[in-house]
Amino acid sequence: MPDLFPVFEFSERMEEKYTNEAKQHSSLYFDFEKGDFKKDKNGRIETAQPYDAWVQWCLKTVYTQRQAYLGYSGAVGTELEQAFKSSDKEQKESYIEYTITQALLADPYKRTKRVYDFKFEWKTDSVKITFTISGVWNDDYKAAVNLQL
Repeated sequence: MPDLFPVFEFSERMEEKYTNEAKQHSSLYFDFEKGDFKKDKNGRIETAQPYDAWVQWCLKTVYTQRQAYLGYSGAVGTELEQAFKSSDKEQKESYIEYTITQALLADPYKRTKRVYDFKFEWKTDSVKITFTISGVWNDDYKAAVNLQL
């Protein structure tokens, strides 16, 4: 009996074309400070251009706990809760750096080239993490993330 759901193989060239097209797609613009989609003066949701869509993807990936939501695959997000379980501050920083880097390099559209230059500013009940992300646009984006312990 033939498969009900056939699987098609993409040639390398076709896969490369799909990846390049994905880099050019826009997405809905999300305002992280307001916690809602950005709207124009007529109340319509604004569209983020490819670079802004990538930056938003990076931030959302860092803020998403891996395997905490059924809507995401196990490859999406970071393991920051695991990082904070360590008692040693240096171990926490090392694990945070590792999990953020791995999550951002797992971009399905291959827009992220490098994650580096991590800096940590510890407070009583939170940590501010600053790091730099290089993308396919040859621009460096400096991300600042505030996390509660």
